Amino acid sequence: MISTKTPQIRFPDFDTEWSIKTIRTYSSKVGSGSTPSGGSKVYQKQGIPFIRSQNVADNRLDLTDTTFISSEIHDKMKGSKVKPFDILLNITGGSIGRSCVVPSDFKEGNVNQHVCIVRFQDNILPEFAQAYLSSFNGQKNIMRNQAGGGREGLNFEAVKDIKLPYTNKEEQQKIADFLSSIDKKITLLKEKHDLLTQYKKGVMQKLFSQEIRFNDEAGNDFPDWSNTKFGKVFERVTQKNKEDNQNVLTISAQRGLINQQKYFNKSVSAKDVTGYYLLNNGDFAYNKSYSKGYPMGAIKRLNNYDKGVVSTLYICFKSHGNQHDAFWEQYFEAGLLNREISKIAQEGARNHGLLNVSVTEFFKDISVLEPSEKEQIRISEFLGALDKKLNLVSEQIDHTQTFKNGLLQQMFV
Repeated sequence: MISTKTPQIRFPDFDTEWSIKTIRTYSSKVGSGSTPSGGSKVYQKQGIPFIRSQNVADNRLDLTDTTFISSEIHDKMKGSKVKPFDILLNITGGSIGRSCVVPSDFKEGNVNQHVCIVRFQDNILPEFAQAYLSSFNGQKNIMRNQAGGGREGLNFEAVKDIKLPYTNKEEQQKIADFLSSIDKKITLLKEKHDLLTQYKKGVMQKLFSQEIRFNDEAGNDFPDWSNTKFGKVFERVTQKNKEDNQNVLTISAQRGLINQQKYFNKSVSAKDVTGYYLLNNGDFAYNKSYSKGYPMGAIKRLNNYDKGVVSTLYICFKSHGNQHDAFWEQYFEAGLLNREISKIAQEGARNHGLLNVSVTEFFKDISVLEPSEKEQIRISEFLGALDKKLNLVSEQIDHTQTFKNGLLQQMFV
C-alpha cells in the first residue's frame, strides 16, 4: 500500500517520505497590499507596476494589462513590495487560488489587496510550492481554507494555514525543472496559436477588402462583388419547437452554438421550450448581446448538432439561392456586419446587455458584400484550412495541459 506521504510518481534515487506542514512553517512573509489613497485616480500610464488579480494568470505573471503607481506611493506601501521569486496568490473573487511565481528578472512592483505575497525561506523552492498550489490537491486545500461567511476569500491566517508538502531541495528542483519544461511547451504552443490567429486576421482583412482576390480555374478574375441587402441573401427562421426538442443551445464565442447544459453545467432555459425557435444544421443565430470581441453581438452557425432550439431573443436565419454557408460563417466572424448593425441599433440601445435591433431593419436595411458562389467556396476553403491548423494547435495545448494536470496529481502528496 502506498504511503499517504509518498507520491505515486517519483524520480529515481528519491525514496524518503515527504512531510506535510503549513505555509506558516516555511514562509518568511505572507501579506497583501491595499488600494492607494485616492484609488484609481492615482494610477498612471508609467511608473511602478501595480499588480492586480487579473495580472496573476495561471502559472505566470501577465503584465500586458498593467496599471502603474508613482515611486512615492510605492515607497509608502513598502510592506507590499514584490520581489523576484515571490509567489503571488489571488485571495478574493472568481480567480481565487490562481497563482504564479514572480520571474527572476522582475525589477520592482506592488500589489493590491486582492493579491497575497507568499515569500518562502531558503528550504522551499517557490516553483515547487507554486506547482503544488496549482495542482488539484493544492486547489482543494486552498478552497478548504476560505474565510467562510458566504464570501469567497482568504485572509492571511487562512493562507498561512494552507498545508504544503515538503521534500529535500534536490527532489524539489527535479520536479520544478520537469514541470517547467512542460510549461515551456504549453507557452510555445500558445505563442504558435496567437501567431496563426493574427495571420488569419490579417488574411481575412485583405480577402474581405478585396485587396487579395482569387482567380477561377481558368485563371480569370471572378465577377465583382455586389452590394446586396441582407434579406436577399438570407431568410428568417421562425419555426417553433413543436416537436419539443430538448437540445437547448446558447452562443459561445469560442465554441459557437453549443448545448446550454454542457456550456453552463446547468439549464438556464424555461421549463417549456416548445415556444423556442427550432434550428436545423447549417442555420445561423444572432445573439444581440454584446460580449468581448463581439461589440455588436455574435452570429454563429449550427455545426455540431442536427437540430437544436434557441430563445426567441435570437434572430435566426438561413441562406437561400446560390450561397456557400461556410463563407458567410467566416464573413460574420470577421465582424463585417458590425458597422451595418450599428447603423440600425437604436439610441440608448443597451437593455440588460442586449442591443435594441429591429428584426425588420436587420433584414431590410443591412447590406452585405456578396461574391459569386465559386469565389465564396475558394475563400472559405482557404480560411477553413487555417482553422484546421488553429484547432490542431488548440488540441495540442489541451492535451499537454491535461497531461500536466495528471502529473501534478500524482507527483504531490
